[in-house]
Amino acid sequence: MLLPPLPLLEPRGAPEARAAGPEILLGQGQAQPREQRGRGGAEEEEEEDAEEEGEERQPRGRAGDMAGGAGSESPEAASAAQEAAEGAAPRWGSQHAGARELAELYSPGKRLQEWISVILCFSLMSFNFYKLLFCLRLEHAFSIIVAILAGVITADFFSGLVHWGADTWGSVDLPIVGKAFIRPFREHHIDPTAITRHDFIETNGDNCMLAVLPLAKMAYKLVSLPPEALYQTCPWECYVFALAVFATLTNQIHKWSHTYFGLPHWVIFLQDWHIILPRKHHRIHHVSPHETYFCITTGWLNYPLEKIGFWRFLENIIQRLTGEKPRADDMKWAQKIK
Repeated sequence: MLLPPLPLLEPRGAPEARAAGPEILLGQGQAQPREQRGRGGAEEEEEEDAEEEGEERQPRGRAGDMAGGAGSESPEAASAAQEAAEGAAPRWGSQHAGARELAELYSPGKRLQEWISVILCFSLMSFNFYKLLFCLRLEHAFSIIVAILAGVITADFFSGLVHWGADTWGSVDLPIVGKAFIRPFREHHIDPTAITRHDFIETNGDNCMLAVLPLAKMAYKLVSLPPEALYQTCPWECYVFALAVFATLTNQIHKWSHTYFGLPHWVIFLQDWHIILPRKHHRIHHVSPHETYFCITTGWLNYPLEKIGFWRFLENIIQRLTGEKPRADDMKWAQKIK
């Protein structure tokens, strides 16, 4: 006796296991398997899906023509054709209705703010680095190494905190911050490869703006304090500088985690050794509904924060206090079809 084949059971594992396979991205209430690709990957995948759907519909269309007769179309056939047309709308990528609308909200004023932020940030960073070189002492070597490591970890945590806050709460319709700062997060979940098409200014402008104030305060201390005081505070200033540098570069590192072609070898080396955010690691966050692995500088804190349920704990507190549902606005933009 021949037994029917048993259905394969997909293991339910940790987020790492899911990241190794195709990504699951949200679209119109359905979960679709997607593989993370580089620039243009979304458009190629949509064309392949459209071709497959077209091949599946052809036999049904011919059967409908035979049943209904030539030259006439039943209301049921018309309704089915309309549903098929709606179903063919891109569920993600640059042609998604929500992605197009969000991309159009990028304004000249926003561009000016990014340019000013980048110029100020890197000017202060260069000045502070030069001044720090005169404060370094050999006896501070161990303290400085610990300070730099602590700065990197702090930057990773704050990258997760900001990322979680913008992904989970707020709306594009909020005055000032909505279009300027929340909009890129909404666009990124619908069109993850859009960031690979952004230039250096658009990619890093907002992070540079956040780093300007601590870098400015640091510059003031470096020019105003006497040498003895600077000698005592050198490890602390190294911590602040490392934090500012890695916070500034966070979105550039994030962009590299979505770039699968043409990356410099040294970037790939840093990703492979998990010194900065690896590409495979970041795919875990892009599993719908985007509720975990928010840290995007190095990603070192993602596993421990997920293990203790840190983000879910914060979301439960805020939801009880405000009644707001996490990621409601993110879901709204993902489901746009017009």
